[in-house]
Amino acid sequence: MPPGTDLTYSWSQALADLGQIAPIVALVGFFLFAVVVDLVLPRSRRGGAVAMFAVTGFALSLLTAGYRWLYASGGYAYHKFATGDSFALFFEILFASLGILTVALSHSYLRKRGFLESEFHILTMAAVIGMMVLGSATSLVTVFLGLELLSIALYIMCGFARADFRSQEAAAKYLLVGGFASAFVLYGMALVYGGAGTTVIPDIAQRLSATSASNPLILLGILLMGVGFAFKVSAAPFHMWTPDVYQGAPIPVTAFMSVGTKAAAFAMIVRVFAGGLPHLAPEWQTLLAVVAATSMVVGNLMAITQTSLKRLLAYSGVAQAGYIMIGVVAGGPNGLRAVLYYLFVYLFMNFGAFAVITLLAGPEGDRDRFADLEGLGRRNPVLAVAMTIFMLSLAGFPPSVGFFGKLFLFTAGVSAGYTWLVVLAVLMSVVSVFYYVRVLIPIWTPSPRQDRVPLSISSSATVVLSGVASLALGIYPTTLLIAGQLGANPINPP
Repeated sequence: MPPGTDLTYSWSQALADLGQIAPIVALVGFFLFAVVVDLVLPRSRRGGAVAMFAVTGFALSLLTAGYRWLYASGGYAYHKFATGDSFALFFEILFASLGILTVALSHSYLRKRGFLESEFHILTMAAVIGMMVLGSATSLVTVFLGLELLSIALYIMCGFARADFRSQEAAAKYLLVGGFASAFVLYGMALVYGGAGTTVIPDIAQRLSATSASNPLILLGILLMGVGFAFKVSAAPFHMWTPDVYQGAPIPVTAFMSVGTKAAAFAMIVRVFAGGLPHLAPEWQTLLAVVAATSMVVGNLMAITQTSLKRLLAYSGVAQAGYIMIGVVAGGPNGLRAVLYYLFVYLFMNFGAFAVITLLAGPEGDRDRFADLEGLGRRNPVLAVAMTIFMLSLAGFPPSVGFFGKLFLFTAGVSAGYTWLVVLAVLMSVVSVFYYVRVLIPIWTPSPRQDRVPLSISSSATVVLSGVASLALGIYPTTLLIAGQLGANPINPP
């Protein structure tokens, strides 16, 4: 082959590979611009400029992912180390949307608390890039790179309130526990690599068969990765870091983590287990089923006793991880479609709940006690109605998105033969109604408090958008369900 032809092929292949990860490339470009802007602009102008770059980068990444979803075909990139399939695009759309909501919510909060705004938005972009890498990874090496990029950014964000001892404690705890979780994941990946002879997830699926269940290396690798993934997804009994970190971190960071980390971790679980180990499904399904049952019981029972809204929602997140894991355990198109649907709607109902708490914060610190919600129905009716929608949606009341999300998950679980797990989930959902409705009591109980809760344009838009989506995507779930169906059929089907 002539040298010129070979060079042309190399450039065309490089462009094709970049095209497969175009949403990530777009966000990385704006991330680098934001870093430069933070270096050259005066301190008084950095925050607004970097926020603008961040929102523009997230928006461009979102539009790029949407364009590729509609008009481009997915394929492997970089020798099967990454992909641009519909599964990856689904999560890139989710993470870009989360990034926009986070910047919009945190803008007024950071100024109110006197924090460095530009650094916060840069860290948010870095964390979202890590999440997107996890969604598009088709190699264990790429999975670990995305996981560490996400984790390192979050370690710093948790300790962003440098003068607050609780924030520093949260960052230290998250760093230590995250390091343990990463070690479990890495050691498990090393054992799977030793048994399969490759780190490429599609090739692992081809090389390992049902007879590999007798290989102790593979079984131990599955166990260690399962433990590490459970840490990342805040699933019991590996959840103890969650309430402490959620309570100590600044509220926008907690809101961001509660949705983004969970979605990225589930994308990682589906890629590695359902995509790379389909012939060993009985082994990892049993492990995840036990974790799901434990999470639902522990999360719901512990949430009942909480007096802090942050800790209540932290334990709620543990229980929600158990519900979502039912779809992963069920597997197949129906199970994965239910998982994708629930993760996307969870973005709005859970982030929206944290957004309301964020807007209650004052210059002296966060206000996350039940007493801080007293009289909110009179002090700010918009926030009161929005919080009601979010709580009822998380509890699973129809016609909210939470009801349909649980319905799809439970239906998939029953169809796959996990009736016992679904029965437990229904019972625990009934228990959860108590503490979700408990949040609403001080909101609508008459109170002598007359202080108003001011709202900025960006924060108002965040709350209203989340509230509308929590209703609209439940009343009309078909569109998102079809998107979930497409996303559940990647180029490497499980």
